[in-house]
Amino acid sequence: MARVALVCEPPHGGVAEHVLQLALGLPEHGHEAVVFGPREFEPAPRLAAAGLQFRVVGLRRDYAHPHRDLAVIAPLSRELRADGFALVHAHSAKAGVLGRLAARTLRLPSVYTPHGLPFVGDVSSARKRFAKTVERWLAPGTAAIICVCEAERRVAVEHRLSPGHLAVVHNGCPPERGLAPDAELAALRGEGFAVGAISVLRREKGLDVLVRAAPRILAAVPQARVAVIGDGPERESLERTARDLGLDAEDRFAFFPFAPPSERYLHALDILVAPSVWDAFPIGLLEAQACGVPQVASAVGGIPEAVVPETGIIVHPGDPDRLAAAAVELLRDPPRREAMAAASRARHAELFTVERMVAGTAAVYDSVLERA
Repeated sequence: MARVALVCEPPHGGVAEHVLQLALGLPEHGHEAVVFGPREFEPAPRLAAAGLQFRVVGLRRDYAHPHRDLAVIAPLSRELRADGFALVHAHSAKAGVLGRLAARTLRLPSVYTPHGLPFVGDVSSARKRFAKTVERWLAPGTAAIICVCEAERRVAVEHRLSPGHLAVVHNGCPPERGLAPDAELAALRGEGFAVGAISVLRREKGLDVLVRAAPRILAAVPQARVAVIGDGPERESLERTARDLGLDAEDRFAFFPFAPPSERYLHALDILVAPSVWDAFPIGLLEAQACGVPQVASAVGGIPEAVVPETGIIVHPGDPDRLAAAAVELLRDPPRREAMAAASRARHAELFTVERMVAGTAAVYDSVLERA
């Protein structure tokens, strides 16, 4: 059984969940996974409960301390050398740099999943230039880059990232487990309808678009409720926007903190909104499909590869009016929502299971190790 190091920088959100599901599923495909991540890595207790190893490395979420980031390479290399790892799989941009450099020092093959290439989106021109330079420098020595959607693969090709192998393995998520709805969100919904987003509150997720759309939704459908479920650096800004719109005095609108699993919140929603202004392939949309919740989502990244007319409505990013109109359209059409719920479950079962994601990733590992 080949030992694989999964190096992950984000402590929570879709990337952390992706790494957890990989670690849980890889043994069935002949690979032993050990996860390396920051001390705050949210899925760590679930790894421990499954008897899998989690090791803390000093990965930070910001880009303000490059000397501390580079200091991670030496201890990570020591652990990789001491425990006989056959392959390093790095997840997200910063871990993608540090994990691949550590692998390079030991002449180990490395695999990289960007989960959104770091030069895509609303980032400064200086950061874009730096990120492109680093990605192009590291790509030739990378055994494989796994893109989480076809849109990400196209960006990689366009920017001349040329690893040994470029693959697409869509994200996946578990099926619904029949969990009870979150009590507080269910209380907000009451006998009406609930529209909500479940997301880390980061700028790229575009939650301000949903907040700005909320007054239009509530005015058009008096039985509607709107919720933003999540935690993150944009909370203060989002709450300020809500106050400016008078939503702080509206008992049909609320912010909720997030505690996994997402399914508890999804079972209290009639529509999941994903208003990202840039993104790769968010797992939250797949979780909504697994739970039979129709989706309204932005046409960015690989989102149109997940959300199709049978399961939801795709809207232009950054447009509160169109977002509100799409949500209202679905709220006023229960038979359409019911059909979308059934189509969503079927689409998840066919395309976006954890088993399919793990098998696709393991196949890339096998190819890499055969060539090593």
